[in-house]
Amino acid sequence: MTAEAAFPRTAPARGHRAIQRSIAWYLRQLSKIMNVLSDEEMERLIPLLSERRFRPKQTLFTAGDPPERVYLLLKGRVKIYQVAENGKEIILDVVGKGGVVGDMAIVEHDERIACAQAIDETVAVSISWEDFSHLLQQSPRLGFAMAELMAKRLVGMQRTFMNLVSKPVSARLADTLETRNDDGRIQLGLTHQELAQTIGTSRETVTALLSRFVTLGAIVPLDDGYTVANEALLAAIARGDVQVSPRHPAAVEPSAAVV
Repeated sequence: MTAEAAFPRTAPARGHRAIQRSIAWYLRQLSKIMNVLSDEEMERLIPLLSERRFRPKQTLFTAGDPPERVYLLLKGRVKIYQVAENGKEIILDVVGKGGVVGDMAIVEHDERIACAQAIDETVAVSISWEDFSHLLQQSPRLGFAMAELMAKRLVGMQRTFMNLVSKPVSARLADTLETRNDDGRIQLGLTHQELAQTIGTSRETVTALLSRFVTLGAIVPLDDGYTVANEALLAAIARGDVQVSPRHPAAVEPSAAVV
């Protein structure tokens, strides 16, 4: 069962204000979205928030549900996914600490168009969509920040679908690695099965291709991910210029491996 506990609302006035200031400071540090709100807007927001906890694999909502709540993650990760006609899951996005889940209600109208499920032990604060919608109307800065967030998310979804229909699986995997490249380090944050669901293939194929990428010298394994050893080669694979088979040892022209 999901645990839900509202933030304290019955403390003495001075203590209550101190708690609100503490919560406001934390939320602003955690989230760029919250950072655009004025002190007055935060004061109106905080009493509307409630804490929610989700176990790994616990569902936040499913496609077809009415858009009832918006979640800001304090801890853990949530995957946003759709289920294809053949029953396979396609992960559209993975939202981590400080991210927002359920914001697509702005364009979903009467029902959710995707599912959301906790990957890890997840803690969030949530607000009803009705209250959040009212806050959006009252705060142009929040409305702009949410529009920017949704635009980035839609671009990411479009990229996912375009890759699925236009690129070989090795290019889709390399492209996913590139999007997680942070100054030469790739922290996957996903299991091989979850990576497979992101690019529309099998776990076995992802495992085999990662091994091929290592053999080719594009990446080097670390305990928590990979180091990019050859950015030019990884980019060439991501473009589809160098195709890598998950079934056979891969060979690459020397020119493609030059940085």
